[in-house]
Amino acid sequence: MRRCSARKLDGASVGDTFKTEIIEDWETFTALESEWNGLLRNSKADIVFLTWEWIQSWVSVAGTSVKPLVVVVRNSRSELVGLAPFYFSEYRFLRSLRYRVLRPVADYATGAECLDWIVRGGEESRIYPLITEALAAVSGKWDCIWMPYVPDWTGASGRITTACRERGFSCHTRPTEFGYSVLPENFDRFLKALSRNRRSELRRHQKAVFNGGQAVITRCRSEEELNRYLDALFDLHHRRWKSRGEEGSFKRKPAEAAFYREFLPAALQNGWLWLYGLASAGEFKAVQVGYVYGGVFYQLQEGFDPDYINGAGNVLRAKIIEDCIAGGVKCYDFLGEMSEHKRRWAADIRLGRHLFIGNRNVRSRILFAKEIWPTGRYLRPSLLPTHVEPLT
Repeated sequence: MRRCSARKLDGASVGDTFKTEIIEDWETFTALESEWNGLLRNSKADIVFLTWEWIQSWVSVAGTSVKPLVVVVRNSRSELVGLAPFYFSEYRFLRSLRYRVLRPVADYATGAECLDWIVRGGEESRIYPLITEALAAVSGKWDCIWMPYVPDWTGASGRITTACRERGFSCHTRPTEFGYSVLPENFDRFLKALSRNRRSELRRHQKAVFNGGQAVITRCRSEEELNRYLDALFDLHHRRWKSRGEEGSFKRKPAEAAFYREFLPAALQNGWLWLYGLASAGEFKAVQVGYVYGGVFYQLQEGFDPDYINGAGNVLRAKIIEDCIAGGVKCYDFLGEMSEHKRRWAADIRLGRHLFIGNRNVRSRILFAKEIWPTGRYLRPSLLPTHVEPLT
């Protein structure tokens, strides 16, 4: 990887001065490792999807197929106080006009959501404008920024859009809803929050699954077990979607399967990994994976055998929620957009926004004049992080 000279800008504020730097190669980026998680824990952006372990796993698997653009902010004591980690992707408008789009590092083919810029708590009003100043200084290198699923409840969407608009960037936002459950003090109270029909359905599913004594639910506790659980997850996820005439994400995006194999050992070592399987006669019939971080369970992926007993996935989810409550986990985050399925699990709505930001060059003005988003048929990705080994 090529080491690039850092671009440095001085920004002044009350009581301190700051220096910003743009990192444009992964080798220089890795030097941030010792400071990264410390800043994250002292920020409003503290989430598993922004930990160094998550980021570095992604870089190892897929990041090197694209280039970074990372804004780094330090104070006068050289302490790290701000990070805005992006990478370059390429989109095409009407399959011809090329756009250089910045996306948050480790967002693609991982399941990451609720991303933000990482800024020392209490200094957001000073650091966010410096980040946009740094982005403006290199605006000739990028056209747009695409940040989907940014949370409102942490203030992230408001902080980013305010700083961008004050810098003169175009900024379109689109609301989205997240499914999220605050867990009660015991599992019985959780069950009472479900509808009567849902409770009755869950009891029927549990009876059908466990009748005969062959079904058991286990949790992965060691690295030696990981591949067995992961192989089952990939297979069952694919079979589930194939039964609906579609391909699952692990087949469509081999980089996602590779990322799981890279990150899960680190998650297990840090105590974040909650990987469960429901097996009958020694064969997995349903697998679900999530991470517990900061008192929240983040539900990532699941797979189940479409030819097995109906409702096995629900039985497994209920067990995970029961263990979450018993383990003192305070919240269950379903991730993704709100759905009727999540409502039936007593999920409440939390609001977030998709953010699409343009630096006001001629190309960007074309998109923002017509409110064209990078999720439709007109503006499509042509270069995203890849991994060359297909999932078999």
